[in-house]
Amino acid sequence: MKQYLEIFTLSHVFFGSIALLSGVLAIIFQKGGKLHNGSGKVYYWSMVGIGITAFGIAIPKGNLFLLMVGGFSTYMTLTGYRFLQFWRNSKLTFGSMDYLFIILGFITVLIPTGYLIRLGWGNIGGILPVFLIFSAILISMLITDLNHSKKLSTYPKGWFLSRHISRMVGAFIATVTAFLVQNWQTDPIFIAWLLPTVIFVPLIIYFTKKFKVTTKQLKPYMPSQNSGF
Repeated sequence: MKQYLEIFTLSHVFFGSIALLSGVLAIIFQKGGKLHNGSGKVYYWSMVGIGITAFGIAIPKGNLFLLMVGGFSTYMTLTGYRFLQFWRNSKLTFGSMDYLFIILGFITVLIPTGYLIRLGWGNIGGILPVFLIFSAILISMLITDLNHSKKLSTYPKGWFLSRHISRMVGAFIATVTAFLVQNWQTDPIFIAWLLPTVIFVPLIIYFTKKFKVTTKQLKPYMPSQNSGF
């Protein structure tokens, strides 16, 4: 078990470092360009690696921090890329893979809840408000995605692009949050948890407004074989 955890921990740190670097590059580079697509692809798979290794570490150790952040960021990454696929191909429909993502999202909330109940709400300390905020945001996204699934064909293409941007930047916020919490001790504890959200949410608002256009204003992006992400 010790060797298993060491391998997963090292892998988690590796994927986290790559995700932070590629995420910054994807934000900086021109959207839709080769550099953005390339760094975005690296970012996506790094975030998937973060999610897998986070659950591999957190579940046997009962680490609420990794459970929350890992599940939250993974769901946003998977659905963020899925919205990009919807934007690229208007014939795609909400299917079994999308429902699987939503089920995994709810499991992400239920597992930490079980740990917290077992520990006792009074023994949790400063992590409780953080858990409640993250859970509320994730549950809200899950319910919203279920509602959107019934009327995807009614949305303009720009809507899918704005969702892609907000989810990917949201996943990046979770990654930065994890880095800060692990390396920066604050009093109270929730400052390190919520500071990246306060800083980067305006960035999400800026980009979603910038790229929120109607189908008539935006031609579909048709990726070539070398387009990367």
